[in-house]
Amino acid sequence: MNCPNCNNPMPDENYACPDCGFDLNKCSWIVISKVYPPNDIIIESLLKSCDIPVKLFQEAIGPIQGLAIGPLAEVRIAVPEVMADAAVELLKSEAEDSTI
Repeated sequence: MNCPNCNNPMPDENYACPDCGFDLNKCSWIVISKVYPPNDIIIESLLKSCDIPVKLFQEAIGPIQGLAIGPLAEVRIAVPEVMADAAVELLKSEAEDSTI
């Protein structure tokens, strides 16, 4: 993944650029989409393949991990605010391509 600030490669492990010091952990993350499984995995893979970091937020039902039904199955997909426009545009273009 390249740094959104200086465009130099940055390690995925810590989301901090060793060149300019830009830290994705300290920037704002915004939700760009709310989907249901398995679409969350597909969108996450698409964004990551385009070097856009992704965080998934999902509700859980008590101690039973992985069990999600109805509104609890909703997954919120978040990206860094500085990359949100590019991520939304990518999702729009993929949606248009898949309807052809």
